[in-house]
Amino acid sequence: MQQYNFTYNDIHNTICKAAKVIREQDYAPDYLLAIGGGGLIPARIMRTFINRPILTVALSRYSDEIGTAPASTPIKLQWLETDINLAGKKILVVDEVDDERTTLEYTLQHLIETHPDAEFSAFVVHNKKKAKKGKLPEGMKHFFAGEEIEDYWINYAWDAENIDAFA
Repeated sequence: MQQYNFTYNDIHNTICKAAKVIREQDYAPDYLLAIGGGGLIPARIMRTFINRPILTVALSRYSDEIGTAPASTPIKLQWLETDINLAGKKILVVDEVDDERTTLEYTLQHLIETHPDAEFSAFVVHNKKKAKKGKLPEGMKHFFAGEEIEDYWINYAWDAENIDAFA
């Protein structure tokens, strides 16, 4: 099976370039919202270039504890609970990869429904070039991708058990 092995440097450089594109399009979010687990590290790196506070939600694509049985829909582990008034705010939702688009669709749809007066956009480090099962909600403002990649398995540095052997 063909695979990508993305190092921390790869991710940092991709996000740096993407942040420049986002700024050039005059998009300035008020908040970054990380989809945990995969979006946490990219959101923190994005904050280096677009210095905004980070909010989080957590979902799982797997119905078992070891992450081997895919769920038919994402499972909420933690949702956005904040005293911050998001009305009129621009929120950039951050995740590592848009594979089937089910996680993005689920997250964005729920955010738009629960915060109808906010403006939501999305950023993924990698967008797989393939047909998607999910769709982006009509109420979403922008979709940004750091890189368009083939539909290969992705190994991210933050998932490595032995980082010294990762490359």
